[in-house]
Amino acid sequence: MPVVDVAYFIEHAARELDVACAVKTLLARRGIRMEICSIVADLDETLSRWQPAVVALPYGTSVKDTNIEMVVSRWGQARYLNLSFEQVLGTTQKSFKAPKDQFARQNLFYTAWGDFFVDYLQEYSVPSENIEVVGNPALALYTLPYRNYYGQVRPELAALFGLSLDRRWVFVPENYGWAFFKDNHVRDRIRRGFSPEDAFRYRDFALDSLKAAAIWWREAAKLDNIELIVRPRPAIPAESFRAAVLEFAGEIPEHLHIIKHGTVREWTLASDLVFSSYSTTLLDAALADKPVYMLTPCPIPDFLYAEWYDLTAKVSSFDEFAAALQADPLDENWKQLQIWVKQQMMSRGDAIANLVALIASLTRGQQTAPPPTEIAAALKKPSKDRVWRKIRHWGWNLWLSALVLIGRQSAEKNWNPHEKDRIDQDEIDRRVEKWAKVLAD
Repeated sequence: MPVVDVAYFIEHAARELDVACAVKTLLARRGIRMEICSIVADLDETLSRWQPAVVALPYGTSVKDTNIEMVVSRWGQARYLNLSFEQVLGTTQKSFKAPKDQFARQNLFYTAWGDFFVDYLQEYSVPSENIEVVGNPALALYTLPYRNYYGQVRPELAALFGLSLDRRWVFVPENYGWAFFKDNHVRDRIRRGFSPEDAFRYRDFALDSLKAAAIWWREAAKLDNIELIVRPRPAIPAESFRAAVLEFAGEIPEHLHIIKHGTVREWTLASDLVFSSYSTTLLDAALADKPVYMLTPCPIPDFLYAEWYDLTAKVSSFDEFAAALQADPLDENWKQLQIWVKQQMMSRGDAIANLVALIASLTRGQQTAPPPTEIAAALKKPSKDRVWRKIRHWGWNLWLSALVLIGRQSAEKNWNPHEKDRIDQDEIDRRVEKWAKVLAD
């Protein structure tokens, strides 16, 4: 079995692949071989292909998180790094996303975007020596030299999707994923630690907000000089989202575009202003010097509150929405939020270079979190908990199939939360080659 230095797992390609390819490029200059893998697709093949010294994970609150058991049981000798792609958390999310077991508290080494995440991890018994502040690598992509990777992206997107270069581009990266949750999805979140008091309220809030926002988008797209681009969350299938917007809005006008292609960064850089709900994509937009607004057709519940909301302009009615997107000149309202972002998540300099240096040190065994060898050995033995979880999973799928057979429920064949997350090695090679040219300057 070939030995590689680093296996770098990604969950959502649009969110994570740009950073991964930049890191791969820079590690290669240090003589370190890194392979990019999917945590949600082709996992058996990946685990049979390599034997890495270091494994980088996109998440890790527990060894029971999606597919982590499989990885650890096969690669128990490796050192593990948690890239922690979700660090800006609302009130109730802090307990839901917290480290929950020995693997998360002792065997993971954590990257932190800022001191705020160090404090959070230490509240849940993660030792300080297993945490390093590197900054936010995804936000570093908006800074030089990384920003040069994207070039003149607006003309490319205009040609690809038939958008007018002369109209004002309004980008809406939506964050209403819970609106699509069935009751069993909500109960699953409760089993995994989400507050029972808040879970169904969260789903209702997301659904009510999406219904109202869809009408706003419909009417805004009818205004002169507007191209309104709504981007579904990575985990929401584009066709499912389009169907929901059509149901709630009644129509999708010519200049209302629902597009999942590309990354938030590309669309943010190409657009004139950015609206979202409570999505951290507004932090991206502020860093890119774009006017930012939080859509609040429904008041945001207290359990979703985060500090940065207070620094963001809010629109609570369609009239406010229309006024903001038609303002002339555009409001330079990103400045206060941008200062906060730089102080909280970019205080250590180049986050991508910092991440590369950290991974290199892990390959040399210079960090403290030990390999999970004992946990890996235990995972190879049968346990009642794992057997029960498999039975529950199989039983639920069997129940859904039975409901479909008797006509009580649709098959929802198109529902795939990872429809664009399969790894394409040719695409990785193309991106790495481009990064090598950008970073050579």
